[in-house]
Amino acid sequence: MNLSLPSASQLMVRFGARDITEVAVPDNKRSIEPELLVAAASGASLDEWPTEDVAIAVAALARIADAVTRARSEVSFYLRFRPVDEDAPAWVTDDLAEIARYHLYDDAGKEESTVRVLYKDVLKRLETLAAEDKERGAAEAGRSGMQMTGQPRLMSRRSLGRL
Repeated sequence: MNLSLPSASQLMVRFGARDITEVAVPDNKRSIEPELLVAAASGASLDEWPTEDVAIAVAALARIADAVTRARSEVSFYLRFRPVDEDAPAWVTDDLAEIARYHLYDDAGKEESTVRVLYKDVLKRLETLAAEDKERGAAEAGRSGMQMTGQPRLMSRRSLGRL
């Protein structure tokens, strides 16, 4: 199954470069300009930026990549009943971005957080999809659950011992 993972640039376009920059920069680093992170994500030249800021941007991009990887792993868990040759619905790609954003936020654990509420909604949709896939008869990793059986053993060492 192919899942299209959101890039750092796509996350910044969807949720805003300033917002993603604020949550992607590690807590122990000073904040950087969103333009720097946009340039770093797009592969533009970073020669005009201070070396320390470029290092912070690289760390932020690493955090974004980690969040996207964690989101893919989480979605893959819910799609485990889907046959390998069947693609996920198109909305799953959009939900991947929401899950990645949730993993970037440090305060998303707060119950009233909008990011957490959206994350919980995404999980409910994925749980429903997994239940539908399971009811269609699919099993984990696309295996059907079919078992081979055979006749009981007719000969053994004991029965052939007198020959």
